[in-house]
Amino acid sequence: MIDQLTIERILSAANIVDVVSGFVTLRKRGVNYVGLCPFHNEKTPSFYVSPSKGICKCFSCGKGGNAIHFLMEHEQMSFQDAAEWLAGKYGIPFAKREMTDSEKALQSERESMFITNQFAKDFFMDTLRNTPKGVAIGMAYFRKRGFRDDIIDRFCLGYCPEESDATARAAMAKGYSRDSLLKTGLCYEKEDGSLRDRFWGRVIFPVHSLSGKIVAFGGRVMKSDAKVAKYVNSPESIIYSKSKELYGLYFAKQAIVRKDRCFLVEGYADVISMFQSGVENVVASSGTSLTPGQIRLIHRFTNNITVLYDGDRAGIKASIRGIDMLLAEGMNVKVLLLPDGEDPDSFAQSHNATAFQEYIEKNQVDFIRFKVSLLMEEASDDPIKRSELIKDITRSISVISDPIVRSVYITECSQIMKIDERLLISEVNRRQREQYQQEQPKQATRPADGNDAPAVPDIQEEETAMSPEDRLRQEIRALKRQDLGPIMDKERMLSQLIVRYGDKPFCNIDTDDGTQTLTVGQFIVQSLLNDGLEFHHPVYRRFVELYSQHGSEQGFNSQRYFMSHPENFVSLTAASLMEERYQISAIYKDNMPKDDETRLYDLGRHIMADYQMEVVKLEIRKLEIKLQDSSISAQELMDVQKRYQSLMAARRQLAGVLGQRVISL
Repeated sequence: MIDQLTIERILSAANIVDVVSGFVTLRKRGVNYVGLCPFHNEKTPSFYVSPSKGICKCFSCGKGGNAIHFLMEHEQMSFQDAAEWLAGKYGIPFAKREMTDSEKALQSERESMFITNQFAKDFFMDTLRNTPKGVAIGMAYFRKRGFRDDIIDRFCLGYCPEESDATARAAMAKGYSRDSLLKTGLCYEKEDGSLRDRFWGRVIFPVHSLSGKIVAFGGRVMKSDAKVAKYVNSPESIIYSKSKELYGLYFAKQAIVRKDRCFLVEGYADVISMFQSGVENVVASSGTSLTPGQIRLIHRFTNNITVLYDGDRAGIKASIRGIDMLLAEGMNVKVLLLPDGEDPDSFAQSHNATAFQEYIEKNQVDFIRFKVSLLMEEASDDPIKRSELIKDITRSISVISDPIVRSVYITECSQIMKIDERLLISEVNRRQREQYQQEQPKQATRPADGNDAPAVPDIQEEETAMSPEDRLRQEIRALKRQDLGPIMDKERMLSQLIVRYGDKPFCNIDTDDGTQTLTVGQFIVQSLLNDGLEFHHPVYRRFVELYSQHGSEQGFNSQRYFMSHPENFVSLTAASLMEERYQISAIYKDNMPKDDETRLYDLGRHIMADYQMEVVKLEIRKLEIKLQDSSISAQELMDVQKRYQSLMAARRQLAGVLGQRVISL
């Protein structure tokens, strides 16, 4: 991880206007700059850049952040790569952590495998273009599929010779090691110890990583032999995990961001044909069931996904079970059913981009509605099948995190299936309780003393586990399902005070040592400690922890500290909390109320009281449910009633503090 001092130097040197203008045409508007958003299609500029705050923000699609976040989003870089790029641009010394011997060995092995794969890709492409059999067999096949030469080159398609060791001999003649050929899966070892090519006699589809490196290959056999698998793929290795790769994503990522939608198909040819027809925001799961890792890859670029199916109803029913994972990740899922006898490859070959897009717009439907109509055909009047249908549909609805979307689906499904809406609500609630109980052990836990360990998951996790950001999203979705939205809204406002004004004076208090000035951040932290409260939202909780640890340090600057924090979810959220909702015309400024900084005392007191009120109301709701439980003992009932009366008194006291005022930032 990059040290925070280096990040602060980079962000201090990096002119946000200079960085963004390298990709977006900006024009000055007041103290800020504005341009067309690079992350979605728009005709009216809504992308603002604030040089004073060092942040950018699209007020239409919501994307933005500091200079590092902008590069991460626009160029699909990692946090480290974006920081390193800016460091090079502005001449900031960039010290990397010294790797251990084992890390150096692993990096060397990975680089060796990438280099070997690059050689193989060039070898296959050259064989396709410049050998008689490559042209007669491989190129003839691709042209029969309708692929243009520029598309063949774009996707680096190739052909592996029919000689069973041609790749091995060519590679070793160039100095590539036997060990690297085996580890990449380009070759395997026969019983006599000799090497045999994995892809001999096949046309080749290289698989690119998100950054464009060749991590694997897929090969399609040219002979119709029932004993030979139609497709052969590279085995998993330290550079390739099929559950974490999507074919075509390297070529599609910019179009996915621009169109704010991803089309998901099954095979290599589907992707290439659609791309060639002009529909570039398309990826393939390459014949495997969709995995959480692949879903998270798509979710980095868009919330919207359309799954394309051919007319095979049996295949559709088998594959839609995995789409619940998309819903659980917060994706908006649509389904496009192609005409009978068509698949994405053939349909793209017979339609141009305009006709394809028109068909998509007219025929794609919401996944839940599609699933209901599909299963209703099968259920008919069979009561057993209808009960299974209800369970299937409620399982899909229950994983949706947005309560409004859930409610809409429940109402619609009730009308379509002619089932009492209360029954669906009850079943969805039951399934959500089960999901919550299953998720509880997975949530990040705090140590007994609660002092030093962060409340977010440890980033030192197994390679197959979720990233910290993904685990945070999962935790936040689980919290929303508990109807903690109002509390987390207040947590956001208090976090906004910490980020914007955490180091600013708040009030004076009398102590044994005399009068002490309390900062905004200290007031918030101390108030939470006094009441024994802790934020539910993991990132906002992290803000409180970080301020507790560093807020009293000499020269601490709250905005600079959080905006340049090396934990990406911290700095990105801080940038979001720094955004101004509105810009006030100079004509009206003199007549406006005091700004946030000059009314900090009022803001702090009222937002804290508002947060405490939400906590009290939540506890009251829990006790009211418990009071309706006829199974509790008499003593327990008295304890609950006593606690209930105490909370009601606290509620009245807080209501007196809050009055009728509404506080917002």
